[in-house]
Amino acid sequence: MLLSLLLACPPPEEAVVDPPYGLILKQDGQLYAGASRVDITPTITETYTDLNGNNEFDGCNTDPSGTRGGCDEPYDDANGDGHFNGVWMAGFQSRRAAMDVHDPLSVSAVVLSLDGEYVALVGVDALGILENRVRDAATVLQADGFAGDRLIVSSSHTHSAADTVGIWGLDETASGADPEYTASITAAILEAVQTAASVMEPVSPTVGQADMSAPEFNGAPFGGINPDATIEAGINDIRDPLITSGSVFSIALEGKEGRVATVVSASGHPETSSDEHSSLSADYPGVIRDWFDTNEGGTTVFLSGALGGMQSALGGTIPMVDTAGQRVLQEDGTPEWFNEGGFEFVRIWGTLLAQEAQASLTDDQPWERIRVRKASFLIPVDNVSFALAFQLHLLDTPDEYVDQSPDCPGYGADPDVFGCVPASVWVIELGPLTFGSAPGELFPELFWGVPDEPAMADASLRAGDARWVQTDRDCESVDFAASCKGDDSVNVPEDCDADGTACDGVCDCLQAHAAPYRLSDTAPTPIADMLPGTYKVPLGITNAYCGYIVPGPDFNTHVNVTNEQGDHYEETNSCSGGFADQVLGAFASLEGG
Repeated sequence: MLLSLLLACPPPEEAVVDPPYGLILKQDGQLYAGASRVDITPTITETYTDLNGNNEFDGCNTDPSGTRGGCDEPYDDANGDGHFNGVWMAGFQSRRAAMDVHDPLSVSAVVLSLDGEYVALVGVDALGILENRVRDAATVLQADGFAGDRLIVSSSHTHSAADTVGIWGLDETASGADPEYTASITAAILEAVQTAASVMEPVSPTVGQADMSAPEFNGAPFGGINPDATIEAGINDIRDPLITSGSVFSIALEGKEGRVATVVSASGHPETSSDEHSSLSADYPGVIRDWFDTNEGGTTVFLSGALGGMQSALGGTIPMVDTAGQRVLQEDGTPEWFNEGGFEFVRIWGTLLAQEAQASLTDDQPWERIRVRKASFLIPVDNVSFALAFQLHLLDTPDEYVDQSPDCPGYGADPDVFGCVPASVWVIELGPLTFGSAPGELFPELFWGVPDEPAMADASLRAGDARWVQTDRDCESVDFAASCKGDDSVNVPEDCDADGTACDGVCDCLQAHAAPYRLSDTAPTPIADMLPGTYKVPLGITNAYCGYIVPGPDFNTHVNVTNEQGDHYEETNSCSGGFADQVLGAFASLEGG
């Protein structure tokens, strides 16, 4: 009897767990979004007296008066501890201590969901956030029921924010990162995501792609009227060969009462204010955010693009825009040009990018899905500068962060491998748009591919062509593989002439590049070709920062922090010569999945 009664009873229902933070996960074909912003501007408590006007602190950390030998500038010891507690600024060179705030720094987030799938896109005003800090935030989210691998954090790479990496302090032996401040960024990421999830509402998306193809954004070699011959899409690539990533991508999310959020992704170093100041600033991403926030409403999230190799508008020429956002024209109707730099350049460039992005927002097709995929790997640290930074405890990361186990490729077998650091790539499908992320400064050619033209295969064809801004004619026929990638019997930098251009009649490898120029010896397919969707978007410095991602065949192994950098500065600031191959391989593992 008892058995029959038990068989007649329905099984107990499983407890229904509500999504965390108010996250909407309805299976109704409707896109939902919420956005939030958290201020992360550091408080400047101590400044110095810049006696020589070079925007660098030329004093000593422990001499407030600046009178001890070699301590040439005094500082305000506000708390009386006898130590200079300045806010060190990342990017450019060391010794840049912030004196004031030009514009605020922030963490901005948008959370998107569609038919139960979701993702959080977060933009941070920082040169780079190390993987352990983002992992800390992901761990908390995961514990609360928000999948940690749905947290996508992109650092803008502004060169006017506080040092969050650790290698831009007083000198090469002192960390510039304040652990309390970097921990506060983790907290800000969490707050921004939690708040964004709590205010989600139905939205209608519109996607845009601005290619910056107007004549005023391009020099004559690229069919434009810009007086700077090396400018393409408003960007000057200061590493040969000249390959730019000028497109700006955007997503507008319109709610019932107006725009909820705008997502903008652009390439190019946010260094356009230059190093001739000591003011904290988000640089041009901050101008883009302010423009959209003011003109379209909602909360704007800026995400970094492919800015390696070296994408920058700094030092270029751009069309003038007045403070009302109107183009300034000469009497003949041509643009009034501006190339004086500083924060006025930042204002103009950011305004131009925002206007182009807004004008491109035309694709309002409904989204069919959100899909997020991830591939993880370990990066062998074989660059002497990064290895030293770990050994000197400069980086904002614990000792156990470095993997020195058999899982680390090359560790124990290759004496140059100090250990490995974790990293991942993501493929993020948002309707017709797909982001492909990378944990560093991605070279555009790795994402878009190498231009199909003869100069890529034969360096001698670059001579006289205004597009190849760094070409040295002495380098046209150099065997890059022999002279720059490990054969110490020929053409090493120590044998070079004083002017750095020739070594016993043969080109200095510091000025040479691989020919034929290619992405990889083993994985030649560019990232964009491995991504689905109509709009394929590079997403840089995501969930980690390990420096530049240089195409393997063009990685100069003779270059490090101890010698002249030539046209290979990027190698001195890259974790590994094999970084690019690992990134390409990770995307290949996700292709078609």
